[in-house]
Amino acid sequence: MYFFFAGLIFSSWASRIPDVKDMFALNEAELGAVLFMLPLGALLALPVAGWVVHRLGSKLASVGSMFLYIVLLFLISKAQSVWSMSIVLFLFGVIGNFANIAMNTQGLSVQHLLKKPILSGLHAMWSLGAFLAAAITGWTMSVGYSMEMHFGIVAIAAAVVALFFSFSLIKDVAGEHPQKVLALPNKGLLLMGVICFCVAMSEGAMADWSSLYYRQVVDELGKVSTVGYTAFALCMALGRFFGDRLLQAFGYSTVLKMNGILVFIGMSLALAVNAPEAVIIGFALVGFGVSSVIPIVYMLSAKSKSMAPSAAIAAVSSIGFTGFLFGPPIIGFIAKETGLRMALSIVAFLGMMIWLLSLRMKTDEIS
Repeated sequence: MYFFFAGLIFSSWASRIPDVKDMFALNEAELGAVLFMLPLGALLALPVAGWVVHRLGSKLASVGSMFLYIVLLFLISKAQSVWSMSIVLFLFGVIGNFANIAMNTQGLSVQHLLKKPILSGLHAMWSLGAFLAAAITGWTMSVGYSMEMHFGIVAIAAAVVALFFSFSLIKDVAGEHPQKVLALPNKGLLLMGVICFCVAMSEGAMADWSSLYYRQVVDELGKVSTVGYTAFALCMALGRFFGDRLLQAFGYSTVLKMNGILVFIGMSLALAVNAPEAVIIGFALVGFGVSSVIPIVYMLSAKSKSMAPSAAIAAVSSIGFTGFLFGPPIIGFIAKETGLRMALSIVAFLGMMIWLLSLRMKTDEIS
């Protein structure tokens, strides 16, 4: 439920971005500058998030960050100026990443208790919350609810659930070896970080550019251009729901290789065949491909004997997040020079990189 409401909260905000543009009469460049405050806060929070979560424990950190996340969502609706909106969004990004590290660390502790993989399923719940947020936003707008009323409903529901389930969270599993919180990642963790970078850049590219590419292929401005991205997002969520079972059946390395191959084949199909059906199928395969990569990376990183789980997750997230942050603008620059089809071939290349890197992966190197 914590993962579910984290997805619901984030996507509730994202679905109201057009209202923020209208509220302050921003042009595209001004809106982009305001929106950049959120990933900036998230990126700056990563180096210390692992340390804070380790010091507080993931149980207290999960509860505390969730309630702060809820408060900040509501404060977004109360912002009266561009500056106050920018500050709240910066803090929203900071707390969002604290919640991410804390909840994944708590999830790994529960996974250790159950002795079977569950992290992919937890990430699936985040995706489910994000999907539901779009429907809730549509309903609140159809009945004429303001952003303040909308975010207030979400905040109250999330707070009640977070408080109710806070008593069911568990203490972190103690490591068998002395673990550092502030340390440079070793070669194994760097490898996990590069894989995380590849999949984060792929996800960012799909989120920002897939709808535009689909519209170019359909070549009809009036057509619904989000069908391709919807196929990607839906299959990413489905892949996460089945990811834990696949891990139990085939193991980390094999599933990662399958993920990389699916991303490569899916994007290659979407780019090579100039038909809407091919693009939809291709994007769906990319969704399946990226679905369980980050949960796997987090699970493997938490096995580190040299770093605490929260610090290891924060380390690989720091490397991976740069891909999500800078990937889409890089693709936009390349698209301007060579066209969007050529630019999106980077995603196919990244799929191949995930496959190649998974061949080099050795669990004992992460230690």
